[in-house]
Amino acid sequence: MRILRLPECWVVSKLHMLIDLVTTSYDKYYLGDVARETYDFFWGDFADWYIEASKARLYQSGDNSATSAAQAVLLYVFENILKILHPFMPFVTEALWQKVETPGKDQDELHPHLVMKKPLCTQQAIPNQKVPLIVSSWPETSLPSFPNVIKRFENFQALVTRAIRNARAEYSVEPVKRISATIIANPDVLQYMSEEKEVLALLSKLDLQALRFAELLPEDANQSIHLVASEGLEAYLPLADMVDITAELQRLHRRLLKMEGEYKGLKARLGSPQFVEKAPEAVVRAAQEKAAEMEEKIILTKNRITFLESTTSKIV
Repeated sequence: MRILRLPECWVVSKLHMLIDLVTTSYDKYYLGDVARETYDFFWGDFADWYIEASKARLYQSGDNSATSAAQAVLLYVFENILKILHPFMPFVTEALWQKVETPGKDQDELHPHLVMKKPLCTQQAIPNQKVPLIVSSWPETSLPSFPNVIKRFENFQALVTRAIRNARAEYSVEPVKRISATIIANPDVLQYMSEEKEVLALLSKLDLQALRFAELLPEDANQSIHLVASEGLEAYLPLADMVDITAELQRLHRRLLKMEGEYKGLKARLGSPQFVEKAPEAVVRAAQEKAAEMEEKIILTKNRITFLESTTSKIV
């Protein structure tokens, strides 16, 4: 399995861990645990992350071996998920099972537990083409998993979600817009991150041609948004790529003016003895909480304006 690249090795490692967990839970009749653990893996890991990451292999990669490996991993995980879910939904899983092609004898093996298969789009549903799912063997337990690979992919996830996606949302970057980025880390992290640059660009909506990996700060660091994904892993996103700075400053000034007006009104209300003494305690507390929240938003907006104005002066 170590010949697999980072996303593939990660999802297979997580699958093997899941198999051990649900096997133990089934043995103890902890069916609720089985359902929760399987759901978390299927949606949180497989669907949300690996299926999306695999699109870089299936549709954008010129590497046939990487494409074939992604297809094999997709089917390997899918088959095992069907087995795990079969006690919960036997008819649905059996119907899907019959659509997954049985590996041929002439197909090469990527791994003893990961066999190369044809793409799903070329398969036909042939009833009874294999042993029915209900009498098939249960997934083998104690298969290899690699904690270091899982940790590396968690760093990758932090870079995509905690850093880049959050920054795009914060600055209201259009979903289809590709932006440039510089990833800063030590040589070890840079190696495995750069090997997955196509996946990173796909999931973070980055311009692949303007994606850089370096140990030192970029020249335009002072005009960039600095993001810390995890310890020793940072990103710099050029602000000019993300927003129209002049238009954003105008929007923020209008927003600040509105918030300051609302905050002034809240403070005046809270400063009135008549309101504080006669209003229900819950109403007064709600007003105080809203005022505190508004004050925090005003501070954040002022900081954003200061940052943008300083960036504009540096560009000029």
